[in-house]
Amino acid sequence: MIDGLIEFLIYTILPYYKKKKKREEEWYGVVEEKKVKSDYSVSKYKCYVIFRKDDGQKIKMKINEEDLNKYEEGKRYHKRSGEDFPEAISEGY
Repeated sequence: MIDGLIEFLIYTILPYYKKKKKREEEWYGVVEEKKVKSDYSVSKYKCYVIFRKDDGQKIKMKINEEDLNKYEEGKRYHKRSGEDFPEAISEGY
């Protein structure tokens, strides 16, 4: 019984809090790299954008294939609290 409860917490509730914490973060950063990996089990691709935040920390975000072109390497972005993905910053920020 306790093992089942622990598994339930690990696989359902803890990922929710991790995602919520990431969603509440706010940061500025630059796109360092875009990656596309093929998934042989499904005929789709896994797309990632790697950001380097102003504090030097790297963040790897999984995005949809359609959204990959929204991000340009070397361009600056702002991830607002409450948003899932960062938005581009205009040149005169």
